[in-house]
Amino acid sequence: MMNNHGFTGVIIRPMETDDLPKVLDIEKQSFPIPWTYDMFCDELTRNKYARYFILEKDKEIIGYLGLWHKETSFHITNIAITEKFRREGYGGKLLKFVEKIGTTYKIEKISLEVRKSNYMAQNMYKKYGYRTKRIWKNYYREEREDALVMEKKLY
Repeated sequence: MMNNHGFTGVIIRPMETDDLPKVLDIEKQSFPIPWTYDMFCDELTRNKYARYFILEKDKEIIGYLGLWHKETSFHITNIAITEKFRREGYGGKLLKFVEKIGTTYKIEKISLEVRKSNYMAQNMYKKYGYRTKRIWKNYYREEREDALVMEKKLY
C-alpha cells in the first residue's frame, strides 16, 4: 500500500475479486464495450503476467489500473477513474505509481493502447511522457476504431 502526498485519504493497493462489482461500475462508465466480470476474474486468478491495482479515496474505490509484466516491460491493459473524480489528477497518480514500481522491477518501457477518439486520455498520457509509436487500424473491432499505441521509456 502506498500513501500519496497531496492526495489525502488516497491509497493504491492490489485488486481483489471482492473489488470487482465496483470496478465493473467504473468500467461501464468509462468504456463503450466494458470488460466483463469473467474477464477481470481471469486476469486476477489465471494470468501470471497480470497485476491489477485499486485506487481508493477515503476507503471508496474510485479507480483502477491493470497491467501485464513481461520481462522488462509493463503493458497497461486498463486504467479508469470514476466519473465524479476525473480531471483531478487520479489517473496520473496511478501512472506515477506504475512508474515507481517499474523502477523496482528494472522496467525499461511502459506501453498501452488508447482509442484514437479519446483525446482526454491521450492528453493525460502525453502529460506524463508517453509518445505515440504507431497506429493499429480497427483495433477496436466493434466500432472499427483505430488505436494509438503509446509508450514511455523508463531507462
